[in-house]
Parts: sequence; C-alpha cells; structure tokens
Amino acid sequence: MKLQDKNIVITGAANGIGLALAKRFLRESPNSISLIDINVSVNKIASELGVKGYVADVTSENQFQSIINQIIDGDGSIDLFCSNAGIQQFGTLETSTNNWQKNWDVNVMSHVHAAKVLIPHMQSRKTGYLLLTVSAAGLLNMPNALSYATTKHAAMGLAENLSIMYGNDGIIVSALCPQLVDTNMVRSAESLSDDHPLLKDGILPVEIVADETVKGINSEKFLILPHKEVAKYIQGKAFDYDAWIQAVRKLVP
Repeated sequence: MKLQDKNIVITGAANGIGLALAKRFLRESPNSISLIDINVSVNKIASELGVKGYVADVTSENQFQSIINQIIDGDGSIDLFCSNAGIQQFGTLETSTNNWQKNWDVNVMSHVHAAKVLIPHMQSRKTGYLLLTVSAAGLLNMPNALSYATTKHAAMGLAENLSIMYGNDGIIVSALCPQLVDTNMVRSAESLSDDHPLLKDGILPVEIVADETVKGINSEKFLILPHKEVAKYIQGKAFDYDAWIQAVRKLVP
C-alpha cells in the first residue's frame, strides 16, 4: 500500500515508535493522520505536527471504539490503522495478577477492540490495512519478561488469524516485530545492563524502525523485521526447537 492520500491512525502515538511513525508517514503525503494516546500530551504533539490528536485509553473498549468511530465519521474512512500501543513488564512468576491483566489488556485486547470496529469497516470498503506492533518477543521470546513475552505471543497469533480470516476481503495485516528500540520503554528498563545479552543485536533508533515500517507497508509484508537477524532466529527455532530453547536459556542472567 502506498500512503499518499490515505487516512492513517496511530495508537501509542505520543512518543517512541508511534511518534516516529507519524513523523515518517507525513513524508508520504497522506490525506490525514490521527494520533491516539492515553497521555494528554498527544494533543500538543499532534498540533505541532499539524495532525489530529485524541486522548483515549485503548484498554477501555467503549471509549476506544468511540474514538475510532469518531475518526471514521470525520475522515470518511480509515485506510491504515497502526495498533501500536503497548507496555513492557519485566519479571517472572512474581508478577502480580493485576500486572498480568494490564499486559493482557494493552498488548492484546487493545488490538481486539480496534479490530471489532475496523474489520467490518474495511470489509464494507473491500480494502484496508492493519499494522500491529507486536515485537520480536512475540516470535521468539524474552527471558525475565514472562507476562510481556506471553502477551506478545498472543498478539502475534491474533495478527496471523486476522490475516488468515480477512485477507480474502482485501484487508492486509502486518506485524511489526523489532527487537530493542531506543524508546522510553527500553531506556527505563533497569533489567537491561550494558552487558545484557539482549543488547547483542543493538538498539535501533526509532527513525530506522519507521523507515523499515514504511518499506514493509509499501510491499505489504506480513512480517516487518527492522532487526534483520530475527528472520534467522525464527528459522533456527523452527529447525530445532530444543536446541533453540537451550540457546535462549543461556541468555538468562
């Protein structure tokens, strides 16, 4: 899909990958861009970029869907929806039930809430694009981030199922799966020391992730992998699951 003249929506858009996507998409001359975030700063950011901003909690089904419908009513359509909001939770079995639920609500159900509105909308138009920011953790795994890795696996399963179920209706689905990206989420992670094994493939600037995302959307790739090493890791995992688990086990500090 080419982004020129398209109506685009991005969640989790007040910073990080979401904000980088908005800035990068502007270079493609879209018809409109709408930013959604729980942080009220999204309104100021949107104003500075010359786009629209909406404050919403993506875990609140009614509130979130109301904003999506408001955007559809105002712009006439949503051509590309970037379901980018997410949270990262480090920890293993000590993670509280409340934090498990929070990870589930943001990392999985926010995509579901959006799809319930967007799939019928896109089916009626016989075209549309859903981009889910999943993470390489949803393809591989992430030691010491049990709830994060588990919910990201669920998000990957959702993306696959949406593509399988609705691809024949003209709806394209992509899963954006970077490893570590230079965002507030990663910078604030106390578990990631300078010598942490997860840093082996580097921390990508958000601008590179945004560039790779545009390339992936243009070519309508299901998997968008800003860290090219991830493709090799997936192949190794499929080839010998036991050897892969043993290798990842070595990453545990």
